[in-house]
Amino acid sequence: MPKLFLILILAGAVHLGWRHYAGTDVAGAATVAASTSPSLDELQALARGVGPGEVVIYTTSECPYSAQARSWLSQYGFAYTDCNMSIDRRCEQEMQSYGGNGVPYLIVRGHHMKDGFDSDEFIAALRR
Repeated sequence: MPKLFLILILAGAVHLGWRHYAGTDVAGAATVAASTSPSLDELQALARGVGPGEVVIYTTSECPYSAQARSWLSQYGFAYTDCNMSIDRRCEQEMQSYGGNGVPYLIVRGHHMKDGFDSDEFIAALRR
């Protein structure tokens, strides 16, 4: 019975992580209407305004959500510092000191994205 419980918990976490990354809530509803999404030009303009050290992403080499977040940031040209816990133990200690317990964990101009990567939250943090 404990193994089944663990499998169900992990399956739920994967489902929630994907929904969160994909821009939907747990019920599957879109978190932001398509009309409010920034254009490619707007994303690239935001990316040009990001300086070194303004975006830090805590990741692991094995996490597919970390890879997706890095890919999205790179696709639109956002500068970021990747603190990979699989490579550097200091990164894990830093993230834990912020209260983080999962990856990807981002700090965007002082805003902590504790629930994983969400492009809408990321953009809102940059616009502040």
